Amino acid sequence: MNTANSVILVVEGVDCVGKTTLAETIAAKHGFRYLYTPQPPLSKIRKELESLKDPNTRFFYYLTSVIAVQRMIRADLDAGRSLVIDRYIHSTIVMHQVLGVNTQCVDMEKLPILWPTVSVLLTAKSETRTTRRNGRDGVQEYDQHIEQSVGLLDKAQEVFRAAHHWSLVLETDNLSQEQVEQQVTALLQEKNHV
Repeated sequence: MNTANSVILVVEGVDCVGKTTLAETIAAKHGFRYLYTPQPPLSKIRKELESLKDPNTRFFYYLTSVIAVQRMIRADLDAGRSLVIDRYIHSTIVMHQVLGVNTQCVDMEKLPILWPTVSVLLTAKSETRTTRRNGRDGVQEYDQHIEQSVGLLDKAQEVFRAAHHWSLVLETDNLSQEQVEQQVTALLQEKNHV
């Protein structure tokens, strides 16, 4: 892949809208690195951190996890490889704003991170998200208190829509996984990233 066309594609949104499915499909189809945060070793303390039930500590943990993957991202871009990231900086900011954290205590523009080239927001109605969540196997216990809070996720989805100028916003309720992937691939092709 040509370094000039390397891309950081982020897929953002609340739980159960199709982020992981899309990100893994894009990675497999186009040879992008699939990345999520937190990565090891930070991911190893996630359960303990979530048990604190402190939104401020949680915010700085997830912010740290975004900063911690910067070398990996830079190395891939330097090698001419594109990445698709399953939740990144916008999820960190929005979800914690909704949890009541004053995220303005951090000057986001001065963070030592690489910003997305293409950002995709996936959305779905609460009924669709509930159906998808109920069909999941092996949901991690420490995610359930947020994942099962329909009101919180509805509010977060509203904040997501207003919080950023997205490259593409897709409501996934009536779209197949293939249709979602095709629309994102078309956007990447339009921008000469695949």
